[in-house]
Amino acid sequence: MGDLRVKKKKGSNKKKHGSVSVTAIKFLPKELQVEIFAKVATRSVFDHCMIKLCCKEFLRAAEDNYVYRHASMENFALVPLPWFKGNNKEFPFLKRCRESGNSEILYREGMVQYFTSSMMELGLKNLKEAALEGHHDAKYVYCMLLMCGEDELGERKQGFDLFCSLKASSTSLIRCRKRVKSFVQNIWVNNNPAIKDHKSSSFCCSGTCDS
Repeated sequence: MGDLRVKKKKGSNKKKHGSVSVTAIKFLPKELQVEIFAKVATRSVFDHCMIKLCCKEFLRAAEDNYVYRHASMENFALVPLPWFKGNNKEFPFLKRCRESGNSEILYREGMVQYFTSSMMELGLKNLKEAALEGHHDAKYVYCMLLMCGEDELGERKQGFDLFCSLKASSTSLIRCRKRVKSFVQNIWVNNNPAIKDHKSSSFCCSGTCDS
């Protein structure tokens, strides 16, 4: 299990002189501040924390749920379940991200729940929610699970349509597949995807298939 502590970038505490001053941002409408700080949070959790120390106006905007919904999880351990035991200093931040609907947390929890625990239904629900929020890897996994599952409610077609929409976007399926493969290699897989009858499955097993 990786270290849960946020890694500070060297020199990230130094002031950077840009064309836009702190004072100018301070007097922007809160809605614009929230949008700006959400962009910051997608790139650096450390910078997001530093913003909150600047002034009360920045603190209020940076504490908006929208900002936490888009916060980056890049510097946290990949497997998420130990995050929420409350025995580490990152717990309040990660808990807030989860409560705000952070799609990366939903994706990671969904993967662990579906593939390593008995909470497959909850895992699928979290993967679906992350996919609907636009998380590319979650969308890739979710559509594959739908296409490989039973077809009582037309789920295979739903999964195929979702796959086609992902393929038609600017998202690279190859990169999605590699990231998902890397994630699975970091967890202990106990549950097999629900392919009830391999013989009746109409999916291609070709190594050159896009899926």
